[in-house]
Amino acid sequence: MTEKNPEKHSQAPLDAEMAELKRDMRSARLTAWLEANTQSLIAAVVALVLVLIGGALWLEHSKTQRASAATLYQQALVEKDAEKKQALMEKVVGEFSGTSYATMAEMQLAALDDEHAEQHLQAVMHAASTMPEWAWQARLDLAELKLEAGDKAAAREQLQQPVGKQYEQLRHYLMAEASDDAAARRQHLQRALDAPSMDDDLKRRIESMLADATAQAS
Repeated sequence: MTEKNPEKHSQAPLDAEMAELKRDMRSARLTAWLEANTQSLIAAVVALVLVLIGGALWLEHSKTQRASAATLYQQALVEKDAEKKQALMEKVVGEFSGTSYATMAEMQLAALDDEHAEQHLQAVMHAASTMPEWAWQARLDLAELKLEAGDKAAAREQLQQPVGKQYEQLRHYLMAEASDDAAARRQHLQRALDAPSMDDDLKRRIESMLADATAQAS
């Protein structure tokens, strides 16, 4: 039988050769590229390995730091001698700054170090590692310090900031203490009484103060 399209069959080996040639050229280009960029590739691999190792070392170091901070803080917490406790808390702050343990130590120092109490409370309020509850308590403690110093305006400035519901009773009680207006004082005492109570002694004190304030207004 006569071949109908001999050109088709003669073209097939040529197509195969061209395909093989293209593969060889691609392979040659790849080889040349690899040879030209070997150093860069090695450097990139080494950099990646170093990043991975560095990340692992950082995590391990961070874990070790947290464990050391926890141990020192716990040691400070159970220390009975006030001066030794203060020294240990200051060591936590100095050696593990930026950690939650340093922030907790600042809270302890606010009660231990009267001379620098405000500084410690400010540190708690502005620490990146602080929890909202810690910041709220520190702010209320600072307002109380201002009241004890007779600076009602500074106390009111601190008390204008919002706090969590569990701190509202103490905030309004302190606002009543900082108020120079009898009506505002009664209003804050009532709001303190209406707020969720976390301290029975404080609640009884507020009830007594409100009763006295109401009687005086009658």
